[in-house]
Amino acid sequence: MIHIITCENRHLYGPQLWAMHEERRKQCVEKNGWVDLVVLDGGEVDDYDDSRAIYLLGFDDDMQLEVGLRLRPTDDRCMLADKFAHLIAPDETPKKGHDVWEASRLFTTEAYRAKKGPGRGTRVFEAWAAAMELALVNNVARFVGMIDMALYPGIMNSPIDTRLVGLPRPYEFGIVAGSEIPLSQELLQRVRESIAIESTVGYHVDELDLRAFGDLAAVQRQVLRAMTPQILPGSERDETLSAEALYRLHDASGQARRIWNDRGRKSEFQLNA
Repeated sequence: MIHIITCENRHLYGPQLWAMHEERRKQCVEKNGWVDLVVLDGGEVDDYDDSRAIYLLGFDDDMQLEVGLRLRPTDDRCMLADKFAHLIAPDETPKKGHDVWEASRLFTTEAYRAKKGPGRGTRVFEAWAAAMELALVNNVARFVGMIDMALYPGIMNSPIDTRLVGLPRPYEFGIVAGSEIPLSQELLQRVRESIAIESTVGYHVDELDLRAFGDLAAVQRQVLRAMTPQILPGSERDETLSAEALYRLHDASGQARRIWNDRGRKSEFQLNA
């Protein structure tokens, strides 16, 4: 499961979001050496961490952070197009628009990277799968971003079709290039197949979930149970809650989230596939 965090449910993730900013400091500033980034009270932040930013975070069973990715619409501004336009070839299509989202600040934690055994490394693709699910529901056709060319061989060996949008250029900490990922249901299916997942990966937790399950860890357990075929039935309550979670995961109408409570306001983002 990947948690989808928007302006609507950020208040439920205070400690987890701060852990994300701290991890970004460790990854971007301390490990990568990007000393020009802003660090506030121990966490790395920039001007794209605003109300429109969407955070995709993955946790272990104890809610310890393992992976993170940031998405943001580009109809108003875009880091690649506005600050690094020299990475875009002159004949390229525009990298800003209502059907383009920017993906940035992808990381895994040191604790996760130290894990051994089956499934190691799948969390990054889970984050990308959740990002694609959310983007496709919102009629987004492309992700844009930037990649350090040191990571390019691994990217080319992944199931995600990533293309460069201009010539790589040297910068203070290595070589960087602008990139684009064309989105499609076929690509999403290929990413899911690569990590042996058939169901929806991302989930947007709200107050109704916490009221039903208790806390974020309990919500995560129930959603994972709903995603996983069960050989033996659990308690009646667990089965009911899992069935409700499964319905909400696959609800295309949006009605599932209004069974118990009419929130009376429209989200900027459509959250269900």
